[in-house]
Amino acid sequence: MYKLSSLLRDAGGSNPRLALAAVRMLQREVEWLLVRAVRLARQDGYDWGRIGRLLGVSRQAARQRFERLAPTVDGPLPPHMRGRTLIERDAAELAETRADLARRRAFDSDDPVLW
Repeated sequence: MYKLSSLLRDAGGSNPRLALAAVRMLQREVEWLLVRAVRLARQDGYDWGRIGRLLGVSRQAARQRFERLAPTVDGPLPPHMRGRTLIERDAAELAETRADLARRRAFDSDDPVLW
C-alpha cells in the first residue's frame, strides 16, 4: 500500500507514467474518503440538502450519488450523540449500558426475598 505522501510526490513528479498512475490511485482514495465522510454525515443526522451544500452540489445530486453507498440505517442520532466520533459514541453507549446494569443490580438487591 502506498503512502499518501508518496502518491502526491509521484503525481507531481516528472515521470508521466508514475504521475498518471499516482493520480489514478489518489482519485480512488479520495472517492473512498468522500463516501466515508458522507456516511459519517448521514449517521450524524445530516440531510441530503446539507450534504449537498457542503459538497457544492444540489440535494438531489448528493442523494442520487450517495444514497445507495451511505444509507441511514438507524435514522438520525439523538441530539446528545451528534458531533461525536464513532469511538466516542461507542464509549458513551457502553457507559450508558454499564450504568443501566448497575441500576438494575442495585434495584434487584434491594428487593426482599419472599420465601
